Amino acid sequence: MRKSKGFTLIEIIMIVLITALLSIAGIHIMKFTLQNSFYLPNQVQSDLVAADALEIIIEGDSSAKGLRFCENVTTATATQVVVTNQDGIAIAYRLDTGTGKLYRKIGGAAEVMIPYYMASDMAIAGAGGTLFTYYDSADAVTATLANIRRINIDLIAKQGVGSSDKYEGFSHQSTSVKVNKYL
Repeated sequence: MRKSKGFTLIEIIMIVLITALLSIAGIHIMKFTLQNSFYLPNQVQSDLVAADALEIIIEGDSSAKGLRFCENVTTATATQVVVTNQDGIAIAYRLDTGTGKLYRKIGGAAEVMIPYYMASDMAIAGAGGTLFTYYDSADAVTATLANIRRINIDLIAKQGVGSSDKYEGFSHQSTSVKVNKYL
């Protein structure tokens, strides 16, 4: 009898099985790499936009002081607040729900988008459509301007629709600011 050379059926099945397992592992590693290459930068950008928007609203910047220095609230809606700060300057913050952009107006100057570097595919929204919620001294929601003692800001910054399947960023950040009444 001649000696045959080649692989047995068991050896071929084992090679196919090992190759399949290595391929499946490679697919998961590739998916993880792609997701982190696209999703994380978009997530970081969304977090940065939300944090900077809150910082400008609360603390202000070199142009004007923010809500932390509020002396009097003159307009209070779910998407807009107009206050007079300790320097006697009227400052308005307005969320344009149509475009998803946040604007600030200082005194008689023109409205300016904040944060100014926000990408065109980013949008800002309020949770449930409400960016600003107003509370009185008993911590109850109020619509009476004279009774407002705290303003809650519930801000969402998202890139695209905020879906992680499409590698889009989403950041939901909230804070409150006390309204000091000096009048």
